[in-house]
Amino acid sequence: MPPILANLPLVKTRAKREIGRRIFPEAPWERTHVRPMRETARLVAGRMRWAGPTRHETGWASVDEVYRELDRDVASYLGRAAARGVRAVYAYEDGALETFRVARSRGLKRLYDLPIAHWRTLRRLLAEEADMHPAWAPTMEGLVDSPSKLERKDEEIELADQVVVASSFTRRSLEEHFGRDLAITLTPYGAPPPLVTYPARRRAGEPLHLFYAGHLTQRKGMAYLIAALHSVDIPWQMTLAGPRPAAAPPELDAFLADPRCRWLGHVPHATLLEEMTRAHVFVFPSIAEGFAMVLFEAMAAGMPVITTPHTAGPDIMTSGQEGFIVPIRDPNAIAACIALLHADEDRRLAMAMTALAQATTSRWQDYEAKIIAIFDEILA
Repeated sequence: MPPILANLPLVKTRAKREIGRRIFPEAPWERTHVRPMRETARLVAGRMRWAGPTRHETGWASVDEVYRELDRDVASYLGRAAARGVRAVYAYEDGALETFRVARSRGLKRLYDLPIAHWRTLRRLLAEEADMHPAWAPTMEGLVDSPSKLERKDEEIELADQVVVASSFTRRSLEEHFGRDLAITLTPYGAPPPLVTYPARRRAGEPLHLFYAGHLTQRKGMAYLIAALHSVDIPWQMTLAGPRPAAAPPELDAFLADPRCRWLGHVPHATLLEEMTRAHVFVFPSIAEGFAMVLFEAMAAGMPVITTPHTAGPDIMTSGQEGFIVPIRDPNAIAACIALLHADEDRRLAMAMTALAQATTSRWQDYEAKIIAIFDEILA
């Protein structure tokens, strides 16, 4: 979006916020091409609760069609004279197929960004969750992708010269299905600038303030978080930020109605970060992620993190230092870590300071430099 739109007085606050999320001052506007219509329609339909236009895969303004239109437009551009100086393309999952086909025909190098575990690993994990927690099955969209969409994902990977992933978990999922000959580069994302100079301290007698951010779905491990809090015998309060699934199980609604819970819903990113700085511990027991930027955001806010090895946790933290890495599907382990951090405020503060220091040294500039180095290598 043109940056000037964000300053128009007639643009409503919510619209300004959405536009602001899509402004990247570091990218020269004169070299930026946008296709805003479908994405705008998707946002409007979501706010108005119009399901038809955003229906999974088939809706005119679905996320899938937004990506496919971008893919078609980039592929079309590569076939024009204006693209003669292009030597490589960088494309995202679900938006690379047509681009890569044209790029290959022109002898261009192709870099592919896979932001989450390979779909076969993801589907296996989610199918297991659906069997163990049937009431939560409707919250897991990864189970309903069509065969044609899944075939498209695999062809994108096969057409790539290099695949970029942000976590070891994603890399392992690729190696499991494509073998170790696939060219994969692990490049963890960067953290935001420190949000605090010192972590929030818990006063004597104050409940342990826990925080969760993300969709309230079972892919994120919500049933295990709820079970952990039902079993832990300490005073706690929980702030949750993120959208509630349309087909939420009664267990989730009962949890959100608990007076110890405060559900923020979908909030602006700046509000999320501000809320994080007031909490004591971040809990994120996800079943499958590609990275989970909220981990770095929580660390930058001065919170120790409790997460699983199916996130970027093992790549950006050491269990016992910046927080704890617990097995997936283990509410007892989550509860034990929460109880430990409640019982020992000095240790919690020390871990929070270590998490803050780690986030401070994990810069986005380093990520950008690694991506540039990949291009330099494949173009050499």
